[in-house]
Amino acid sequence: MSVKKKILIISDTHRQFTYLERLHETIEKPDLILHLGDVARDQDYIQALFECDVDMVEGNNDFFSGLPGEFTMHIGNHVAFLTHGHGYSVYNGTDRLLRRAKAMGADIAIFGHTHCPMMEPREGVMLMNPGSISSPRQSGRQHTYIWMEVDENGEYRADIRVVE
Repeated sequence: MSVKKKILIISDTHRQFTYLERLHETIEKPDLILHLGDVARDQDYIQALFECDVDMVEGNNDFFSGLPGEFTMHIGNHVAFLTHGHGYSVYNGTDRLLRRAKAMGADIAIFGHTHCPMMEPREGVMLMNPGSISSPRQSGRQHTYIWMEVDENGEYRADIRVVE
């Protein structure tokens, strides 16, 4: 697969940059960062650190950030719906999020909020959560992110990775 675009997907940094800075030192430069909220007014720092485009949504701790609460975007041949997830009660499951993604015409739904990574196909939609790179809550408490690559045919490959 020849890679056309490399996308780093992160969430819930909460002004804690130890693992984000470590990640910056160990991965190849992404073309785009998608941040799924709770960035805590550090948009400029993240963009300057990686020196690439950064698209972000507002999290439940991003008071008065001016960031959008949700949006859709094209990723290759796919439509992705991005949101932090708190407005869809993702702690109680992903049914509401899935319905919204489908209503928006998306076949990928990317969200944060839970601090727990997941990647699960449901009803024609790939649900993705990178977990938290700064304050993980899943068993084992690993600092995680999603690395996505889009090939020249517009197809993507994504996986959950751990900051080393």
